[in-house]
Amino acid sequence: MNRYLTKKIKLILLGVIIIGITLGTVINYTDASRLNEVTINNQIVDDWDNSLGLHAEKSILRQPLDSLAASLINLDQIYKVDIDYSPPDKIEIKTNNFQLVCLLLDKFTQQIYGVTHQARIVKLDNCEYDWNNPILTSVAFNKLFDYSLDNRVAVIVPQLNILKKNNPDLYQLIEEIDFGNRRFLKIAIDGLNYRLKVKTETFNSELNKFVDFISRFNPDLEGVKLLDLRFDGMIITSKVKS
Repeated sequence: MNRYLTKKIKLILLGVIIIGITLGTVINYTDASRLNEVTINNQIVDDWDNSLGLHAEKSILRQPLDSLAASLINLDQIYKVDIDYSPPDKIEIKTNNFQLVCLLLDKFTQQIYGVTHQARIVKLDNCEYDWNNPILTSVAFNKLFDYSLDNRVAVIVPQLNILKKNNPDLYQLIEEIDFGNRRFLKIAIDGLNYRLKVKTETFNSELNKFVDFISRFNPDLEGVKLLDLRFDGMIITSKVKS
């Protein structure tokens, strides 16, 4: 390669470097480049400066993205984090493969969403799920990545997670958990013609009581519509739906 070409290439590279430095300076020091919007999986995040540790007074290139990515990836339900700049004032975060504990049918939109280990509501896109996940019904939520409007969901999710680990067969047999009554939950089990009434706080223990009752006594439950498990030392059967 002759000296003329070598010198020309050096000038071109120098020009590219100067343009890059200039662009970085503009992005860093103009008001237009100050971070104004953050999205997670295409959903706008409210209160991102407090919830994600980002800084509204700094440009998108001066945000602590390494620490943000590390904190997100440490969450049990997040397996991959991609963070991209969208100049002049936006950062886009994509998280993949939420591992769900159950599904949720929003009672207002009739759309199905996922519920993570932290009881946060997420879209089913890029989630690990199948239709063996129990589905929560008669519940609603305001926005994605937030919690259900019914605080009992946050009580049930950890118990479902324990059940999934300790008794996966029973977990997969749960078709529906109905939150329609404030006094109890109503559970539909695959293959059974009746439903179970349980208390939220003792969901798992009452399911275990039901399994023990069926295993030990093999009762004739023909025509029974409900089994009420909420009382110590007894199980109440009903042939009328309630």
